[in-house]
Amino acid sequence: MSLEGQKFTVSEVIDRLGINKFTWVMFIFLGFAMIFDGYDFMVASQTTSAVATTLQAFLDPSGADTSIATVAINARTGNAGSSLAALGASISSWGLLGMVIGGAIGGIISDKIGRKKTLVIAIIFYGAFTLPQAYATDFWFYAITRLIAGLGVGSCIPVVTTCFSETIPSKNRGVFITFGMAFMVLGWVLAGVAVTTLNSMAASGNVVIPFAWEAISNPITLNGADGSSVTQTQNWRMAYFIGVLPVVYGVLLALFMKETPHWFANSGYSEKAVDRLHSLIKGAGQNLGTLDPALLTVPPKMPSASPKVLFSKKFIVATAAIWTLYFIGQVFVYGLNPWITPMMGDGGFGYSGTDASAMQTFNNVAAICSNVTVGFLSDKFGRKRTLIFSWLFVMLAVVIFALTVGPNNFAYCMFLFFLMGFAMNFAITGVQPLMPESYPTQVRNTGVSWCQAFARFGGAAAPIVFASITPVFNNNWNQIMLLLLAPAAIGLICTIVFVRRETSGKDLDTLVSEAVAE
Repeated sequence: MSLEGQKFTVSEVIDRLGINKFTWVMFIFLGFAMIFDGYDFMVASQTTSAVATTLQAFLDPSGADTSIATVAINARTGNAGSSLAALGASISSWGLLGMVIGGAIGGIISDKIGRKKTLVIAIIFYGAFTLPQAYATDFWFYAITRLIAGLGVGSCIPVVTTCFSETIPSKNRGVFITFGMAFMVLGWVLAGVAVTTLNSMAASGNVVIPFAWEAISNPITLNGADGSSVTQTQNWRMAYFIGVLPVVYGVLLALFMKETPHWFANSGYSEKAVDRLHSLIKGAGQNLGTLDPALLTVPPKMPSASPKVLFSKKFIVATAAIWTLYFIGQVFVYGLNPWITPMMGDGGFGYSGTDASAMQTFNNVAAICSNVTVGFLSDKFGRKRTLIFSWLFVMLAVVIFALTVGPNNFAYCMFLFFLMGFAMNFAITGVQPLMPESYPTQVRNTGVSWCQAFARFGGAAAPIVFASITPVFNNNWNQIMLLLLAPAAIGLICTIVFVRRETSGKDLDTLVSEAVAE
């Protein structure tokens, strides 16, 4: 049916076109953006021990702080505990801080200048500032460049979520948004594969550092305060050279990616929005007639486009819902992940380092499967029902894990980590579709990015909390894991109380009109 001579909305045209070539092009563009983003985030976590060891070796021995050296040695030899927590706090937290700041700023920028421009800037930015980290010989140089790169990483994820929501037909929006998170976890896995491969080469004495000078090419030996030592090549630097590839990808996005018609329409560029819609119609091989920009209907706008809208009477409940739920999800995912190796290795149930690493990898594989699945269920059964089920599922998985995990049963523990990885990521990813659906276009990415920025405090604090409670329970991991029932219960209660509007299947223009009218 033609729309020529009729009033229309951007959502109506996109829903009429359904899944088409443009949908899959955006899926690929945004998917690769998330892979690079996930890689850049995880490469720091995967190389913390090697980075700490190397940077300590470059310090003046007469004034060196041996804490970093001792932590690195403990992490490499399996004597983890609080040392591993200190290592994560001293190295990885800089990137997380940058992500918090970048997410908060990037969301506002995206709503002002557009989704495409912000995404391109973010990707090129974090790719460019990953390169100096490969040459770092000083802790503070590494930390500052890591923080600056984090600004781009933190801006990228919410923009991708928003782009998916504004380009996908309403009935399929949930699955595409959550599938985007699966791409990010794939980036985690690729970072793990890259670092593992480089570590294997290092164990054989093979040095793989392109464009390097002698000071960062030679193997180093570092002596700890306890008399132990670590000798390693500096192959970890190669992982950061790989992290420069997003610069090239950002240029490709600048050349070939298109701005979303929703942003054009709600930013006052009706003619550009209609031109974009005409190109989508042509690419989909359909005939909806010639659309008149004067007949383009845009939902009512908020009086202000500042972040304070998120906390206004109309949106405070939605903000409370997604902020709390995503914060708790981050506590689960980022609280458990750093502790899998010490829990299952010499510091816990006594599995080998290789077996413990395999369990962590399987946990991430489960996350990919979970991210793909939750979108289908969310579109079919609704956001709230799916989230209620997810928290009940998490509680069941926690109980099964805590009561049955143990030594000398590698195959069963692999199953347990798949179960936990699937359940935890099912819950956190189930919140993703609600983020862009809860706010009007003029503050949509601000809403998404501020939610994710706030939640990262949970991700940053969780490993430290784990570190503080393990001595209290004498490293009894069965009891420690049962403590996770508390945040899962809070997530269930918050879903029931705060998630009031069902948004699945409704187009964005309708959702905006309903929200503004409340």
